[in-house]
Amino acid sequence: AKSNSYLFSFFPTKQGYGLLFSELLTSQLHATILPYGSSRQLETELYRFLPDEVLVLGRQSFKKHASFFKQRGFFTTEYQVAFDQQVIEQETSWINQHFDQESVKSLHKDPAVLYATILWKKYLERNQKDALDQFKTISWYKPESFLMLDGATQKNLDLVKNSFDGSRSHTLFSLLDKSVTSMGSRMIKRWMLAPLMDQEIILGRQQVIQQFLQAPALFYNVQELLASFGDMQRIVGRIALDKATVQDYVNLGRLLQVLPQLHQTLTAFSASMMQAIANSLYDFSKLEALITASCNDDFESDCIVKKGFDPELDRVRDLVANSAQKILELEQFEQQRTGINSLKIRHTNVQGYYIEVTNPNLNLVPEDFIEQHKLVNRKRFTTKALQALQFEIMQARQNVSKLEKDLFEKIKREVRNYVHDLRVSAEAVATLDCLIGLAKVAYEYDHVCPDFHDESDIIIKEGKHPVIAATLSNQFISNNTELTDSQRLWIVTGPNMGGKSTYLRQVALICLLAQMGAFVPARSAQLPILDRIFTRIGAGDHLAQGKSTFLVEMEETAQICLQATDRSLVILDEVGRGTSTYDGLALAQAVVEYILYKVKARCLFATHYHELTNLEKEIDQGIVSYYMDSQKTSTGIIFLHKLIRGVADGSFGIEVARLAQLPNEIIDRAQSILSTLHKGSLQTAQPVQKVVGAEGFSAEQNVNLLLAQRLKQLDLDNITPRQALDELWKLDELLSNKNSLEK
Repeated sequence: AKSNSYLFSFFPTKQGYGLLFSELLTSQLHATILPYGSSRQLETELYRFLPDEVLVLGRQSFKKHASFFKQRGFFTTEYQVAFDQQVIEQETSWINQHFDQESVKSLHKDPAVLYATILWKKYLERNQKDALDQFKTISWYKPESFLMLDGATQKNLDLVKNSFDGSRSHTLFSLLDKSVTSMGSRMIKRWMLAPLMDQEIILGRQQVIQQFLQAPALFYNVQELLASFGDMQRIVGRIALDKATVQDYVNLGRLLQVLPQLHQTLTAFSASMMQAIANSLYDFSKLEALITASCNDDFESDCIVKKGFDPELDRVRDLVANSAQKILELEQFEQQRTGINSLKIRHTNVQGYYIEVTNPNLNLVPEDFIEQHKLVNRKRFTTKALQALQFEIMQARQNVSKLEKDLFEKIKREVRNYVHDLRVSAEAVATLDCLIGLAKVAYEYDHVCPDFHDESDIIIKEGKHPVIAATLSNQFISNNTELTDSQRLWIVTGPNMGGKSTYLRQVALICLLAQMGAFVPARSAQLPILDRIFTRIGAGDHLAQGKSTFLVEMEETAQICLQATDRSLVILDEVGRGTSTYDGLALAQAVVEYILYKVKARCLFATHYHELTNLEKEIDQGIVSYYMDSQKTSTGIIFLHKLIRGVADGSFGIEVARLAQLPNEIIDRAQSILSTLHKGSLQTAQPVQKVVGAEGFSAEQNVNLLLAQRLKQLDLDNITPRQALDELWKLDELLSNKNSLEK
């Protein structure tokens, strides 16, 4: 209910890739063209729309493209169409006649999109032929009109699915989804996956949210009205496709009753976007009156058309419903007329209705009685009145369903005349509900309206990760960000679990929220209009494609370096960690220098290669070092989650391993090795003897560990003389064991 269901038609030519996204229930068609071979841009558009089905031409030369989609988990259909000259001319003629002039003009810009449309049309013609008539307009869009978010970035930022278990919990969408209706939720997801680069539209959305927050009474009033709407878009979609039930029509009638009140409420808002929404809520009073008068709203009844709508239907229904009463009335009339009190009108499936008279009363039977059947002690008769009544009852039973069906078809045809205007109003209501949801998020979590400027600086005061801050409430530690010309690349160090990845993500999410028109979790934010957000966070492989974790990491880093611009935000976490220390450090430094000098993007670079922080001293400006603060205590490490200028003392990996409850023997041995490594640079520490003990360590190592543990456990301030003597005997015994091993 909260996801659009797109069919994606893809057609490659030597000039470019033709992309066509369609949705049946809303009759939306979105088209664009990409340069040939731009697989990363294609992936970005895929993840922007998240289609349920990908349609590719079923030819051998298209197999590699079908594999591209299948490898990324998209349901792919390879459909056979003979793309000869006759088919192309025939389908092009249909397109020219079917779509509006502007759509046709756009389609002829490039043959790839035209062929993608022909492929789509042939597929729908076979599977959903009636739906074709609903598509009249193609919305042509340019990918560069939206903030670019590739698949890796969507995954790393946990926008729709979280990277831990693939569910929707603890995602940005789960936080933002405060709309009243499902169509409002779908609109929020569309805005989130396609943030804008048009500052005027962004400011228009901000203005509406601001006015909602300033007028809480009107805000709640609009929410209550929207609660009556349900999923208007899909109701209208089912009506357009002739898939709707009578309940859909009744629900449409009910929400149309609320529409004038909603329109009146919106006129109190001065925001231009709100006025545009109000102007799209058309007058459907005639349609509402028709549905209210005609469609039966008692869903427990078998009737479709309401009583009182059509006199003939009421008469026939009355005849069927009261047939037993009418037979009884005729029976009583004949009893009085003939004086035969035992006269009965009965019915069989073979003979129908008949009048039964016993033998003693046969002398009272009038002349107009027509004899039908003689039995031992009685006779059966009929009359012209009984025959006429029987004919009416039989005809009524046969015709009531047909009459009701014909009337309902007439009603449906009348409603379908309003489908276009209903779609426009439904889109407006969905937009309004989306803004309601964003305003509710801003109110509940105390988000603020960001400001935009023409520079490239990203300045955020007391920024927070929107999802984690909402979960932790007041316990979340906020941090500042000042990515300016003199500090455009930050090298962020600090311990594992210290909050580096959270901080990196929160900066990206704040920029994304701002460009979708939402408020942001900060005390203030001055931001540029970004063209791209790239993130390289976490580890992952594609073993089915023969790609290791490190290769995937390098591929993603390569695409960032090739596609990022000086208007981009780049988030890199642990680049180079999947190979040897020297290789990784060398690659990390080279990437830093490339982004700083060549790309000139705003960049947050988190690393455990502390050697990179020396670049700040060697480069005049552009690079600065920050670290996530922590405090080491006798009981372990305390993470302060505060970003501070400077370099961390270390990564404290062993302390984090202790938190993970790694065995103490491993922790102590690791501390010993670390001490040796610090003295001898990056040379390995001398290994222990290879006599393996019962626990997987050498026997000597086991004795050393026991000695160390025993000494650490002694309370020297409170031990008694007798206890001290006992401990000495135990230590002597351990040392004796060690000496025997050495011999």
